[in-house]
Formats: sequence, C-alpha cells, structure tokens
Amino acid sequence: MTPDAADVAAATPPVRAHAAARALGVRELASWCAEILVGALDLTDQDRHDARWIAGKAWTGWGDPDSWSGRGLDHWPRVWAARTLLHSWDPVATLAVEQGLADEAWRVREMCAKVVARYEVGSAAPECARCAEGDAVPRVRVESLRALGAVGEIEHAPSVLTAVHHEDPTVVRAAERALERMEARLDRPVT
Repeated sequence: MTPDAADVAAATPPVRAHAAARALGVRELASWCAEILVGALDLTDQDRHDARWIAGKAWTGWGDPDSWSGRGLDHWPRVWAARTLLHSWDPVATLAVEQGLADEAWRVREMCAKVVARYEVGSAAPECARCAEGDAVPRVRVESLRALGAVGEIEHAPSVLTAVHHEDPTVVRAAERALERMEARLDRPVT
C-alpha cells in the first residue's frame, strides 16, 4: 500500500518524490511538475493532485498560499516542482526544465541546473551556458557549470572558460571542475 500525500508531508523531498512516483506514476508526476514549473498550472488553484506530494509540510505550514505572493514566496511551487524532478525524472519534463533555467527566481534556475546535471539533459546545455556565463547569482552559475561538465559540448567551452575568471572562488572551482569533466568526457582539450 502506497502512503498518501498527508502521510509523507513531513518526509524529506526524495522520500516524498519516490512515494509520489509510486502513487501517481513517474510520468504523471513529472508532467504535473512540468506544468507547475512553466506556470501552466497554479499549484494553489487546482485539483489534480495533493500539493503536499511536492511541497511537504510547507504547504500547510506557510499559511494561505494565496498570501505567498505578497510575502515573496510565490516562486516556491516552481522550486518544489523542479526539486521533485531532481528525485523522480521522466523526459516529459525536459522542455519545462530548459525553460526553468530562465526563470525569474534564482532558486528555480539553480534547481533546474541540478536536474540537468543529474539526468544529463543535453538539450539544456545552451541555457546552462548562458547561466554559467552571465547569471547574477553565483549558486546558479555553479550548478550550471556542473551541468555543463555533464552535458556541455565544445561550443559551450567559452562559457566555462569565462567563468574561470569570475570573482567568486566557488564559481572558479566549479568552472575548473567542469573543464576537467568536459575534457575527460569529450576526450579532447577544450581550451
């Protein structure tokens, strides 16, 4: 018997994602998350599935979801959707993850880059290159560089090389690791 969303609301994101995948099916879960991620479905105003599958106890603990926008919390459903995809992936969500790399909220961009790296979503490499080279948030740059290490091609190397000269040492280290990984994976120098 699979627990329902109320039973797993206090669980960790991976546990919730795996339970949701068992209950709903991986493809259905990924489709639902993709719709939330691109804004085609408002998590606060729908009956498709229990929001606690992806939001956990924050869904009930943060007060009325209609008030989130005024409190700067309205991006969290998109973050939760991307985070759920990090733990339960289906390629049906590829386009949504690519679009999420351009989201206005940096946490969404960061989480989408993590998904790209984990599942080697090669079609997202151009967006990751853009983030690696020009995102204002170092954490987004770092995760985008990790993703490029996993999926970047030779044409993405200039973005990684640019990041080697960034003022933030975490970005520089991520760029150096991305270059090493790209060179090993592509079996050729990229500099």
